[in-house]
Amino acid sequence: MVVNLREKGNFYEGMAANYLLEQGYEILARQYRTKSGEIDLVAREGSTIVFIEVKGRQSTRFGLPQEAVDRRKLRRIWSTAQHYLWSRGLSNRLCRFDVIVVQTISPGKHRIEHIIGAFDGWFS
Repeated sequence: MVVNLREKGNFYEGMAANYLLEQGYEILARQYRTKSGEIDLVAREGSTIVFIEVKGRQSTRFGLPQEAVDRRKLRRIWSTAQHYLWSRGLSNRLCRFDVIVVQTISPGKHRIEHIIGAFDGWFS
């Protein structure tokens, strides 16, 4: 069965959202889009707004999922996050940028790795 990339993305994002809910996060938005780009998940952990890039892979043949986040992608995420904060009057809130990696171990079995503060230092 062939699954298109959008369906795969939705599947991985759903797994990541469920993981975050289990960890006590509140999901504020999924697939938040602007002209600048898209953020897969926006969540709140306590008083911190968390912008999450979800990466999934069925193998590491083409590298680790988190390696697919390059400087250009980071700039898009940053710009989109700024839009989210400003449009909701949250520009004075603490925020953080995480990556959630969903790795397929075997059919129906996945491992989730949550990289907290994945881009610390990139935006200073």
